[in-house]
Amino acid sequence: MVAPLEIDVLRGEPAPVAALAARSAAALDRPLVGVAEVFVGSASDEGVVVGAFDHARSGVRRGSGGAPVRIGPGSVWLQVALARADALVAADAPRLVNRYVRPLLQALTKIGATAHYFGRDWVSATKRPVAFVGFAHDATTGRCLVEAVVAVSTPFADARWSSFRDVEPVTVADVAPRAGVAQVTEAIVLSYAKAYGYTPRERSLALDAVGGVVAGTPWSATIDEAIGLVGAGRDARGRLVVGGELMASRDAMRRLEGVLARIDGEGRATDPEVVGRAIDECLGDPGVVVFGVRSLDSLRRVILEAAAA
Repeated sequence: MVAPLEIDVLRGEPAPVAALAARSAAALDRPLVGVAEVFVGSASDEGVVVGAFDHARSGVRRGSGGAPVRIGPGSVWLQVALARADALVAADAPRLVNRYVRPLLQALTKIGATAHYFGRDWVSATKRPVAFVGFAHDATTGRCLVEAVVAVSTPFADARWSSFRDVEPVTVADVAPRAGVAQVTEAIVLSYAKAYGYTPRERSLALDAVGGVVAGTPWSATIDEAIGLVGAGRDARGRLVVGGELMASRDAMRRLEGVLARIDGEGRATDPEVVGRAIDECLGDPGVVVFGVRSLDSLRRVILEAAAA
């Protein structure tokens, strides 16, 4: 007899956007009861949450990378924290979203918003963006987070994203008017339970931890990439930082910035070969994931420009 999967299913009571973001930001470090934790929450206020590597913007920051996402009372925020990429289904880190977004697609389709995922940073309904989807990953520990913000009646994007490719986003209310936040939440919980064969060990969760506002570091160099800008600049201490609207393994990005600090101190951060080698060493490992960047040369170019500024 196969032992049941140990999964916590948490329904968050309506909470401030900053508290929901703080839970996301801590997902790779928070102890798990079992192999996974499925959290579905909604917001009691409205705000914009920036991606993990979007250093150029000030605001509250989430765990996943990507573009800024708007959250409001008409949003449902799904966070699936995993002990490892294959915790619930056969998957590796590069295919995290592809594998773990499927129950969300089924849930939205069931409530009347026929959904698809085309390998970008959003889920579509009627072929238009209806939800943000992204991931966080730590190559050293194997910990993962797959999350989505579903625009039930609050739009999830304030501006047109590069990855939209001139397609206008919609809300669930536009295509399935009878489905509110409660219906979407219920459909998501049941869909993930059915997909992974567990009986939800559900409990309600009141969030009281509020994330701090992170000050931005204006980029001095940027390139428009597959899912948005990547950039580099110097923070308040003068250290080179790199990031943008990409998604990547957290520890690899931290390691890259550590190496940049060293070579910058040695006066070699404007040497194309030295910077290129640092990027390859930190981001080229098979266990590291980088998503939304067509070529790592984009990172090399912005780092060189920022270092020389």
